[in-house]
Amino acid sequence: MRIQGTITQVLPLQEGSSQSGAQWRKQTVVVREDDPDIAFPNEVALDLFNDRIPVQKELAAGQRVDVHFGIRTREWGGRVYNEIIVYKFTL
Repeated sequence: MRIQGTITQVLPLQEGSSQSGAQWRKQTVVVREDDPDIAFPNEVALDLFNDRIPVQKELAAGQRVDVHFGIRTREWGGRVYNEIIVYKFTL
């Protein structure tokens, strides 16, 4: 799947370690679709992990982006959750 749009929010960078000791980083951005045919554009929160976080440019509201992603569904504790997995993130 693909969305082209504009960043509306950049949440603080999160960092930590997994149970196995591997370091991880996560940056959440909110992107609003740029589609003139949609009366009420969708906003999507996207989680960028590790090497998917751009290092050459700082992420900021107002930047146009092109995002390729997939949706994964999982069950935990009797509830069902959707997860958006970003494969490619281009400024």
